[in-house]
Amino acid sequence: MTSANKQKVYEIIIQKIQTEITAGILEAGEKLPPERELAVKYGVSRTSIREALRLLELSDFVEIRPGDGTFIKTNEQQTIQQQLTSVALKTDQTTLYEMLELRLILESQCAALAALRATGQDIEKIARTLEAMKNTDDEEIGIQADLDFHMAIAAAANNSVLAQLISSFASHMRSTIEVTRKHRLSSKENFARTLEEHRAIFIAISRGESDRAKVLMEDHIRTIRQELSELTI
Repeated sequence: MTSANKQKVYEIIIQKIQTEITAGILEAGEKLPPERELAVKYGVSRTSIREALRLLELSDFVEIRPGDGTFIKTNEQQTIQQQLTSVALKTDQTTLYEMLELRLILESQCAALAALRATGQDIEKIARTLEAMKNTDDEEIGIQADLDFHMAIAAAANNSVLAQLISSFASHMRSTIEVTRKHRLSSKENFARTLEEHRAIFIAISRGESDRAKVLMEDHIRTIRQELSELTI
């Protein structure tokens, strides 16, 4: 697995602090150790610590007082990750939406071409990614399987230039997938709907239904765009 596919260091730090807050190890009003001590404690750079604290502050879970330190603002068992997702969307909203516009253009065409050109091996590869999405409860594996599904369709279009172009912004695709999956996995109904969208695209490609595959991919990405919009309200 490449470094682009690994969980970001600051996200791991946030999860560790979250665990300590919900477990009552860190309590409201308590001052966190200095950045250098936190860096040693978690075995990471001070830059990663600083980024984690910045996002926690934006999410209103800590207060950074210049010259005084960082203090816990709450010990309630809130869903910190949901708050951070909202912050990430607000701070990088333009990039996410522009990426979705690009995905809408390129991936819908990939789906159309894949329906016309996919080999038996291509179809099997797409099917495996769909099975991986269906059969895992692990968040990271699910995100990777979702990304692999879209990359497999790009490869199945059998246009090397198009496949390389899409591969070049795979990390950005992963970001949009990561954000929307956190929302979609919040209920079994959302999960089933997500899986059905992917399954319908796969069936259209496997049947050689080019126009339908294109439309289904467009609908899928437009749905993602709508959900991102709702998350930022």
